[in-house]
Amino acid sequence: MEKPQPFIEYVLRSGARTDVLLAIADGSDSTQSLLNRNLASESAVYNALTELENRGLIYVPKRKRWAVTGTGSVVADLIDRQRETERILHSDVEYWQKHDVSVLPRPFRSCLADLADGEIVRATDTQPSRAIREVERRLESATAASVISPVFNERYSTAFLDDCDNPRLVLGRNVFADLLADANVDENDEGNLRTRVADTAFALTVTDDCLLFSLPLLDGSYDARTEFVAESERARRWGTELFEYVWEDAESADSYAESLETNVR
Repeated sequence: MEKPQPFIEYVLRSGARTDVLLAIADGSDSTQSLLNRNLASESAVYNALTELENRGLIYVPKRKRWAVTGTGSVVADLIDRQRETERILHSDVEYWQKHDVSVLPRPFRSCLADLADGEIVRATDTQPSRAIREVERRLESATAASVISPVFNERYSTAFLDDCDNPRLVLGRNVFADLLADANVDENDEGNLRTRVADTAFALTVTDDCLLFSLPLLDGSYDARTEFVAESERARRWGTELFEYVWEDAESADSYAESLETNVR
């Protein structure tokens, strides 16, 4: 049996095929409009149209205009997301090379294109607390927040509890155990904090107007000197879905505290 030829690889092997397919998916439905976009030479555009049609990626419906097929639509969407992801990785090459993205669940690693509007806030020699202050400032101005934290930061905690309605918090198991040794974390003066516990190596904050997250360095150590910040609705939706993904599998603080007490006995 002949092995099926991959659609995406076939399109990407030719710049003309790639650009023509994306242009048709974007609404350029006539040959002349494609030529007017200067995607490639005239002959290359005509060849790309023939090749894409032969592979079942585009077709000419009754209205006599080019359109993508179902397959072509899926391929165009995937290539578009690939390009967005490339732009993110190239926007701060040093950050992505030095941080461990594998700590994010796979479904969210594959959707980094959703963070296209974000930027990295870095501490500097003259502003060593710049990233920390950025998170603190964002929390102080927020009215709603969901937070995942592998470490405890008292400044974040104060801003989080003082200013947010119905906040939710997922703490790393080790940091929660350490807090239990010092205080009863179940007693919350605000009376509205919901806490769960999970194994987590990344920090995430989703507020009513922004997304913030911090990845560990490649050696696994927590990086307090950088913070990824994004404000788009698309990025906040990515962050909200990631938080809910972790929250759903996390253990309640009460249950985890009881398990620690049982193990000590």
